[in-house]
Amino acid sequence: MEKLRQVIIGNSGAALAAIRAIREVDDLSPITVISDQKYTSYSPVLLTYYLSGRISWEDLFIAGSDFYNKNKVKTRFGSRAIAVDTSRQIVCLQDDERVEYDHLLIATGASPIGLHSSETKLNNVFCLRTIEDAQRILERARTAKEVVVVGGGLIGLQTVEAFSRKGLKLTLIEWSKQLLPEMVDVGCASIIQREIESHGITVLLGRKVEGIRELGAKSIIVVDSGEELTADMVIVGIGLKPNVEMLKSSGIEVNRGILVDEFMRTNVRNVFAAGDVSEGKNLVTGRAEVLPNWSNACSQGRIAGLNMAGCEQKYEGMSEAVTDIFGLITVSIGLHKTVEGDGLEELCFCDLKRKRYRKLWFAKNRMVGAVLLGVVQDAGMLKNLIRNKRDISAWAGEVFKTPLDMRKLLLLVAGVQSR
Repeated sequence: MEKLRQVIIGNSGAALAAIRAIREVDDLSPITVISDQKYTSYSPVLLTYYLSGRISWEDLFIAGSDFYNKNKVKTRFGSRAIAVDTSRQIVCLQDDERVEYDHLLIATGASPIGLHSSETKLNNVFCLRTIEDAQRILERARTAKEVVVVGGGLIGLQTVEAFSRKGLKLTLIEWSKQLLPEMVDVGCASIIQREIESHGITVLLGRKVEGIRELGAKSIIVVDSGEELTADMVIVGIGLKPNVEMLKSSGIEVNRGILVDEFMRTNVRNVFAAGDVSEGKNLVTGRAEVLPNWSNACSQGRIAGLNMAGCEQKYEGMSEAVTDIFGLITVSIGLHKTVEGDGLEELCFCDLKRKRYRKLWFAKNRMVGAVLLGVVQDAGMLKNLIRNKRDISAWAGEVFKTPLDMRKLLLLVAGVQSR
């Protein structure tokens, strides 16, 4: 087997999955990992658990130095890649060094979207994406009593839960009319909102933060409704943007993220992308989309690694997310709401007393989306039904009310087939 210089920019879920995949079939080609982080791999998903004290510093890390040694990986930690020269097959680093490659995987992830550039310099305003961010937030939280979280997505909700354990006064601001607008529908979001508010957290929906200023040691948050809120600390979690800045003049096609085909290959044949930085076809919608979550990142990284190693494999992804907010486990798969005129049918089951909610979406008798809250043990099976585009019209009524177990699935399928 020909030895190929396999270079990976990034060091999180997609990168680790790619390393494992390459080593499954190729034990000889040199692998180099470049990361601007000085640590071994850790998961940003776990940072809110670290803030709450539910996990320790050591538990943040998903790979130690032994992983890189075992897989014969040369690491360039603390080195920022600033450009890619695809004509010469070179990654340019900030310290004026160059790393040559035969195959390149870009797995640089995404960065938080800030409110306004002027607010990034304020002492009390933070984002949460890196270990350094978490450390700064914890330091400020030692003396904080009032915290405002801007953004009602996953990061925002997990952050308010983390700080609710510390007895702080918390306010959550979301510009949309519902929480988790990119994950669940209004019905599911309303149950989650009631649970959050039952813990003494103030939720303000349909508000946009127009500016933040400092007044002594306090921050004043100005909202478009005319309200002004006071806080000792502001945490902004309004979304993520793929880290593609270094690709200017590279010739690699970028839309919102790096455009990839089903092999996780870019328009430059020996360059791949995976994880939150990539943008590929969504199996459900058929459109090119960024699918930012841990599961997709790891799956994409594995497919990219196999293709880098010469094993042709395709990836078919869809939007999916899982979260646990104050004990309410919520899963979203595929589409999570209807749009006027899209022709989708839906089935909904809601039990407010027991905090259970299930909504399924169908297009031409095939499931295209599901939102589950409270009872989610059949999420994997529903995901497979969506992925396989199975016609379940004859037994959809059995699915939306109660979890679907494997025995019931087999009986239902057998019943349909025997007709």
